Amino acid sequence: MKTELERATAFEKAMRDAAVERAVPFRFGTALYNDTLPVVWSLNCVRVEAGDASVEELADEVDRLQAELPHRRIVVLDEALGRELEEPLRELGWKTEAFLFMVPRREPEQPPREVEIEEVAQSDLTPLRRRILEEWLKETDEETVRQVAEMDRLYGEVGNARHFAVFVDGEVVSSTSLFSDGRTAQIEDVATLPEHRGQGYARALVLHALAEARAGGHDFVFLVADARDWPKVLYRRLGFEAVGEKYDYLLHPLPE
Repeated sequence: MKTELERATAFEKAMRDAAVERAVPFRFGTALYNDTLPVVWSLNCVRVEAGDASVEELADEVDRLQAELPHRRIVVLDEALGRELEEPLRELGWKTEAFLFMVPRREPEQPPREVEIEEVAQSDLTPLRRRILEEWLKETDEETVRQVAEMDRLYGEVGNARHFAVFVDGEVVSSTSLFSDGRTAQIEDVATLPEHRGQGYARALVLHALAEARAGGHDFVFLVADARDWPKVLYRRLGFEAVGEKYDYLLHPLPE
């Protein structure tokens, strides 16, 4: 029987594999590509599955495999291997991103704020998602916005997504999505516009999505949180606990 961490990583792997256009095996794992959306890091990455290379060898292979891309991206689902690669890759100039897989273990510390939550179409989230992307990337352009929006649509399609939102004065100010394969569900893309944060909307949305997943018969629900940012504290207060980590590495912009 798979562990909770294995189920969560398998779900994410299946989602990504369904959204890419081609997969190229190589010595240390698999290079994944979506040639239609080349600037989207999550769909154009190298998934490292073996640790029998020096970091220099791995970096050289990634350079070769991603030579036509404007970035370099490594994804490591094995927690121990990801941790092992962190310091050597940082010394080569790569940025580390560590993420916690979290599962509901107990009741939330306090009940959520009573908020009216609506199930919406993915297109209803476009303005909010654009605002969040601009905040996250700081500098972006219309083509990047377009490709990320198409990635959202694609993941929504392969992940049988449902979307939940809070409206204020007719505008979506907070939302989350629920992906599913029928047995496993992932709560993802929890986001609130900056001027509406601190109102309890994200808390209410996460617990609503969790209730919907359970009502739909899912026997395993998880979410992913940045291991080095504050939302993981919120999720712990909602009754979620970490069962493991994954590591992503990014080189962008590329050195001249």
